[in-house]
Amino acid sequence: MAKSSLLKHGFKAKAERLALEYRSKLLIEPHGSLDGFDLAAFLEIPIYDATEFLNSPLEKARLAGSGENDCGWSALTMTPASGRKIIIHNPYHTLPRQQSNIMHELSHIICGHEEGPRYDFLIPLGMRSFDEVHEEEAKCLGATLQLPRVSLVWAAKKNMNNFEISEHFNASIEMVAYRLNTSGVLKQFKYQYIRDK
Repeated sequence: MAKSSLLKHGFKAKAERLALEYRSKLLIEPHGSLDGFDLAAFLEIPIYDATEFLNSPLEKARLAGSGENDCGWSALTMTPASGRKIIIHNPYHTLPRQQSNIMHELSHIICGHEEGPRYDFLIPLGMRSFDEVHEEEAKCLGATLQLPRVSLVWAAKKNMNNFEISEHFNASIEMVAYRLNTSGVLKQFKYQYIRDK
């Protein structure tokens, strides 16, 4: 089954609407950058640095690993005894990746996804079972919150290249390329992005 078919009909359009609605509520222009930490504060979702839960230098070093030593751990949403959802994230990732991580976790909360059972909660090794549909929805909504189609069309009309879009929206180059492709903007303005290949 193709990944795109995991999303219910109309979900992508809903994601685009939500991206603009949250910008409006935070008094941000449709083509403005939406910060994940600001959105979390607006939604009253506390965000914690994962190092607050680690004791040994070895654990922190593993979390901070990069390249071949990257542990691959980004963030997670959990509900502690207080009953209030929180997000724990990896502060060693680049700022654009942190934005993507936070937007992804916020998307799970916005979509009302229930957390899967934890098999082992050991940052950065903690793993959780996950629902494939929920993950695809969070991937779609998280990416759209960062880079709505309206914003990408605005950037294309301003002749911004991928690097400039990345800088303006504090998104990774990979995320920019992904959204240009999945939003249809790359196809619409294909002539313009030939120079970025």
